[in-house]
Amino acid sequence: MKIKESSFKALRFLAICLLVMYLMFGYQYRVTYNLGESMVPTFSDGDWIYVQKRNYLSDEWTPSKLDIIVVERSGEDLTKRVVGLEGELVYIKNGKIYINDKIYKDQFSDIHITFWLEDEETRSEKPKNEWLFLNVDQDIGVVPKGYVWVIGDNRPLSWYGMVKIKDIKGLVVF
Repeated sequence: MKIKESSFKALRFLAICLLVMYLMFGYQYRVTYNLGESMVPTFSDGDWIYVQKRNYLSDEWTPSKLDIIVVERSGEDLTKRVVGLEGELVYIKNGKIYINDKIYKDQFSDIHITFWLEDEETRSEKPKNEWLFLNVDQDIGVVPKGYVWVIGDNRPLSWYGMVKIKDIKGLVVF
């Protein structure tokens, strides 16, 4: 009988702790997971991430360069890194990102943005040095007011583009 009582007390204590944690943090933060390989090596597919919800950031909040954000695209929450801020000129030449006419370098990726000319199955049958691809060239332009330009750290496998700041769902904090 004492085992049941102590188990019940432990479960009740755990439930109270979880409730208190939710009341303290649940409104402002949410736990979600990273979807896909676009943020490798920072996050792998399925890694749990902690996000400060957008409605708990100030109305004047704008992301800073290198912030990791969550944005919805095609019904999915995508985790991306902010690379271009409003007013900055962004373009891609030979697979390299340029910000205001300077090559953008960061500690998260030195890989070029590429477009594969062969499907994954064909590439898997060949040595890696024989895979056919093109480096991307794209004139993105000046990031408009109220937008940021984002991309994942795994540049060849990442969606990239302009995101309205007001459409950002949250800021990744861990």
